[in-house]
Amino acid sequence: MGRFYTRKKGSLYIYVIGKEELIEPNAFPEELNLFGAESAWRLNNWMAISREVQEEKMDRAERILRMNGFNAKSLEEQVLEEYFRSGDESLIKGRGLASKLRGGLPALLGMEEMLPEPAMMQETGAPSVAKPEKVSLSTEEADLPPERGQTAVQVPRNEAELIRYLLAYVKKKGFTYPEWLVKNYYICLKTKPFVILTGFSGMGKTALTKLMAEALTGSRSDRYLRVAIQPGWLDDEKILGFYNASTERYISTPFLNFLLEASKTPDEPFFVCLDEMNLSRIEHYLSRFLSAMESMDREVTLHPIKNGVETEDGQLIPATIRVPRNLFITGTIDVDKSSPLLSSSFLDCVNLIEFMEADLGERYKEETFENRMALDMETLTRFRRKLRTRAEEEIVKTLFEINQIIKGQGFPISFRVRNEILAYVANSQGIYSQNSAENLRMALDLQIKQRVLTKIGGTETLLPTLERFHGFLEDRFPISAEKTEKMKERLGEAGFTNFSL
Repeated sequence: MGRFYTRKKGSLYIYVIGKEELIEPNAFPEELNLFGAESAWRLNNWMAISREVQEEKMDRAERILRMNGFNAKSLEEQVLEEYFRSGDESLIKGRGLASKLRGGLPALLGMEEMLPEPAMMQETGAPSVAKPEKVSLSTEEADLPPERGQTAVQVPRNEAELIRYLLAYVKKKGFTYPEWLVKNYYICLKTKPFVILTGFSGMGKTALTKLMAEALTGSRSDRYLRVAIQPGWLDDEKILGFYNASTERYISTPFLNFLLEASKTPDEPFFVCLDEMNLSRIEHYLSRFLSAMESMDREVTLHPIKNGVETEDGQLIPATIRVPRNLFITGTIDVDKSSPLLSSSFLDCVNLIEFMEADLGERYKEETFENRMALDMETLTRFRRKLRTRAEEEIVKTLFEINQIIKGQGFPISFRVRNEILAYVANSQGIYSQNSAENLRMALDLQIKQRVLTKIGGTETLLPTLERFHGFLEDRFPISAEKTEKMKERLGEAGFTNFSL
């Protein structure tokens, strides 16, 4: 057991042994930039490395470490690098072993010391999928396919590397989504595990759900489920199954089986696509599940038999189940005037991402992509970030001003939407832009469109509000301003407008 740190020529190594917990990167002030967007760093469950740290900042970091129970320890950099790679605690416990390994470490590592690209967010730990080998991608490997035959699941050194890998994966699979859209979808899932993709048929909505799941699970086919929603689903039996009293057996569904499997494996992400989910009214077939997702206990009652009920094939179905936090759900919706409209209460719970245009002039050729990464839930938790007080106050002020414009028409911004917008902007830090002010503006612009404009709709009486809202957005948030302008145009043409038209 122990908590240690080592200073070496502008590099700070922070590490633990035994069951000690590593200090959280956010324990250090942002101005130190030890684990920020413009610094070079790596992190796993037992060690954090920050490079090119100024002596003054190093002194401040050392004081913080001592206050948190970390003790200075003198070890050679090669030994520390090997400990980061292997997690072999004997390297830290005995200096005699360090000298024995000294000559062999360069060959063991098989490479010169690698410095990561500037990181955007907190680093990853080792994924739990199939106990993968701990291998880090270089910058070039993150963007290019590997040598033939390389199949080991690899661990991204930071979220910047993961984003590069995700974008490269999508392109190598032959898809031409705008980069901001792929990033937006990832941030939405990271912020809240229920997202809606809407747009015209054939725009690649369903494909993106599968690509995201493949990229984040090391291409595990058993971690992705597509459920094709059918017209006429009037209750949730097709989703959660039901108890057959005459046979005293439970009739399960692929969705429930997937849910149960996710509950058994809480450290790994599971992805569900509810395809064409508005073919039936969502509140009919998903009401109990949605209610559980928004409740404190996240619990769904399946049947009244306390000790559980078996299915025909012998699977035991419990009386209740909690919606696992490692379950990520995406619904796809084709724009169709005959489909039921989404309710305001449902839209209050989700990010709704539009797929409205395709770049027909751009085409990628699908290539073999044998690199694999996996993102476990502990890593995803490390990637979630918080806003500084000043940025949070700026966002809340903007939302208050928007609320003053739209609440009179019956479209107030709820506390839930406000809090989830703040979480999204926090989780976006460094992903859209290295400039923090521009990143905040871009993220907030997308959230205004995806969380505020989605609930606005009505007849000609709405026009003054839309005009005032457009004036507020025009010079600050161009994405939302463009959508508001389209809604105004639709109102003039048809006498009615909403987000989906």
